[in-house]
Amino acid sequence: MREELLPIAEELLRKEAESVCARYQVSVEEALAALTEAFAAAPEVARRVRQRHGREDVSRWRDFREVVRRCRKSIYYGLRRYYARSGEVERLVEEFGQEAAGPAEPRRMEELRLALLGAHKSSCERLPHYAEFYERFFALAGSPATLLDVGCGMHPLSYPFTGRGSATGLYVAFDRDPRAIRAVEAYAWVVGKGRLVGVRGGLSDAGWTQGLPGPAVWDMVLMLKVVPVLSRLDRAAVARLAAVPGRSVLVTGSAQAMTRRQSIEARERTVLKAFIAQTGRRVAGEFRAGDEFGYLLA
Repeated sequence: MREELLPIAEELLRKEAESVCARYQVSVEEALAALTEAFAAAPEVARRVRQRHGREDVSRWRDFREVVRRCRKSIYYGLRRYYARSGEVERLVEEFGQEAAGPAEPRRMEELRLALLGAHKSSCERLPHYAEFYERFFALAGSPATLLDVGCGMHPLSYPFTGRGSATGLYVAFDRDPRAIRAVEAYAWVVGKGRLVGVRGGLSDAGWTQGLPGPAVWDMVLMLKVVPVLSRLDRAAVARLAAVPGRSVLVTGSAQAMTRRQSIEARERTVLKAFIAQTGRRVAGEFRAGDEFGYLLA
């Protein structure tokens, strides 16, 4: 952006942006855009900064630091959201549903499928690693005929129903997010009648497993990045999760923090191991794809 269009000097913005992106999971360009918007929203501070910059260290001013602090806080809470742009997700889900209802145009359906995977924080993190993810998954899991995906997000849109997952006759996707379930229901039209079923509900509901379509015991239960999050929010729900009936369970966590540039693998691994002890199951294999790791339980 041209210097004269910026609220304060570019060198000041860039210095703060580099500090932000060194701490948080954003690019310099994203941090620059956020800081530019923040100072544009504080015109009196920006005016005085322009007047005094070069004659004193304006970056140490209390009101300068306050603008930066609010911006960093906004970036942090933005990174904690599973959807960065909620309105855009609504539009994508709506169009995905319309396309799936037919007659679907294959190229556009694929574009929308990838856009929806990229719109959700968890599946976006997996996007560069999905080939590795499923290579490892099927090596561990074999070919499950029935699969329950707990807290699924947009992940079911990645499942290779016509590839190595062709033996999966029933995939039930469970999530409290209506957008994820609407996307799953749309994709079910493409996958084939009865193979993919979306169920909306919350893991804090005591009887959430009751009435799920499917067998008494699932061949595979996916708990992808769910247990570490739930363990901080609702321990009773974690105990119920440990009792979900499945011949195999894949439970995973994140090696990298959702917001900051720091490893949380040791912490997440501790939580997963405590959960494994709670289930009374044995570890049948270890899983890793990109920054996601976990255990196959039998």
